[in-house]
Amino acid sequence: MNAKKKLIVSLSLLFLLWILIAGISVFAGTYQVNPIKALLSGDELSKTVLLKIRVPRVLMAAVAGGTLAVCGAGLQALFRNPLASPFTLGVSGGASLGALIAIRLGLAQTVFGFSSITIFAFLFAVFTIFFVYSISKVRGVVATGRLLLAGVVANFLYSALILFIQFFSDFTQSLQTMRWIMGSLDVVGLDSVWKTVLLAIPGCLILLSITKDMNLFALGDDVACSLGVDVDSMEKKIYFATSLAASAVISVTGPIGFVGLIIPHVLRMILGVDNRVILPCSFLLGASFLMAMDTLSRTLFSPVEIPVGIVTASIGGVFFLWLLLRTKKEVIV
Repeated sequence: MNAKKKLIVSLSLLFLLWILIAGISVFAGTYQVNPIKALLSGDELSKTVLLKIRVPRVLMAAVAGGTLAVCGAGLQALFRNPLASPFTLGVSGGASLGALIAIRLGLAQTVFGFSSITIFAFLFAVFTIFFVYSISKVRGVVATGRLLLAGVVANFLYSALILFIQFFSDFTQSLQTMRWIMGSLDVVGLDSVWKTVLLAIPGCLILLSITKDMNLFALGDDVACSLGVDVDSMEKKIYFATSLAASAVISVTGPIGFVGLIIPHVLRMILGVDNRVILPCSFLLGASFLMAMDTLSRTLFSPVEIPVGIVTASIGGVFFLWLLLRTKKEVIV
């Protein structure tokens, strides 16, 4: 099966999966909502739950999951490493710290309609990805071991700084911070969803536009250059796009780990290594995955709701260990 046919078939199946999970997610929850009755019967409570809470939450899960998965696929193509993702490279931690600083400073200003929280998250995400990249590059080559270690170090530093900020917060602020850093899709209304889409989707589109260059880049820098790929420009596009898209999501939802690690890797095992197929499919599968995890988080122990970041981290942690064991024969330098 050629790449185009594989892409069409895969996207069609994943779209059907997305529709199925979205339908279940809208129905599921502590408060039972029938969308048809809610819209037609005039029941204001059901209508409010459906339109102000359930639908925005499902859409936010789709946008966040899809965006994080595409960012993970882009970073794995850039670093030629299946363990790279916004979470393992410290980008999520950097964006979280930036957003948290803006929240604690009480910055309410907006620039071109976007909040200071999003801007701070973006700046810290960009700084982190450049820091990790510069630390891991030895004689022009990104070393796998140094890459992961730099990501781990960045995460530890950011975690320490986040705890430091918490230590000097009052009880209420500390609880708010704790809930935020555990990751949550608890949004009300569509305003947050649209603002996230305005920043996340352009970042995803930039990554989708350079999938052919990513494929050539996988053959090595010299081969890619000889085939007309502007490697420097491609790397800058991936840095900018992943930082913009991931920080837009994290500034609203908090850090939701492992989506960007799991989804591209699963697709690569099923569909092969062609980035022209992997990246578009990552968006739909990532969206479906996070919607399913969010549905679990609010129904498993209903009426108690578990932050979705805990659910994804539990599943992602086991998957990450399996991935490490599977690649333990590789030489890490």
